[in-house]
Amino acid sequence: MSGALAGKKAIVTGAGRGIGAAIALAFAREGADVAVAARSESELEAMSAKLAALGRKGLAVPTDMADATQVKRLVERSIAELGAIDIVVSNAASPGGFAPLHEVSFAAWREVQAVNLEGPLTLLQTIAPHLLARRTGSVIIVSSIRGTNGVPLGGVYAASKAALNSITRTLACEWGPFGVRVNAICPGPVDTPMTRTALGDNKPLWDYYGQIAPIKRWTSAQDCAEPAVFLASEAARAITGHLLIVDGGLSATLQDAFPPPASLAGG
Repeated sequence: MSGALAGKKAIVTGAGRGIGAAIALAFAREGADVAVAARSESELEAMSAKLAALGRKGLAVPTDMADATQVKRLVERSIAELGAIDIVVSNAASPGGFAPLHEVSFAAWREVQAVNLEGPLTLLQTIAPHLLARRTGSVIIVSSIRGTNGVPLGGVYAASKAALNSITRTLACEWGPFGVRVNAICPGPVDTPMTRTALGDNKPLWDYYGQIAPIKRWTSAQDCAEPAVFLASEAARAITGHLLIVDGGLSATLQDAFPPPASLAGG
């Protein structure tokens, strides 16, 4: 490791597993102390132990991102116990369900937005005075390519991510003069516990999603963690307001540009 984040202090939400866990570990390998947040206390304690094994401080703060009081406490504890915060990664998310938008109840809508949108906004509003007063910092929002296009049957989740993409660019404009950079990582399908739960034991469907991107393999959590290290580091000092797509080229494809099956093309 290069020590790109040596001496830095970070908050990473949704850090019990998946992308958040990979980012927290990558930050620690690069020299950062990390406050890790998630709902599962047991996952956080295991993560803290892994961070300690890397020689870094891991502060476990159980947090439900849908609870504004808990989110504010996360920020307060992180600042108090780490001394200062240089990097904020908003990663925690709820996948929501699958239904046409015209059939989605407002209760289901609010449940997803509370975690995916209101929680991150509370996090950023709470940490803002600290970051802006220090006139330095890097904020990374883990969004999704589903926030950039129409998503049949997944509109609730997609809407939350589209809003995060807009927030990323708005805050980049508002916070840039204070030396604080704000960027987003937009993954496509990623091999995480959440994805495996969603797809279940359907191996043909798993194989299908693993082959639809041009690079013909699943994107891993680590594939998202290394770009996060870059965005948090001095190497990205001139980058803000950027939506960094990490999807193996999936969003670069245009389905109707591909040759049709031979059975339809007369081959």
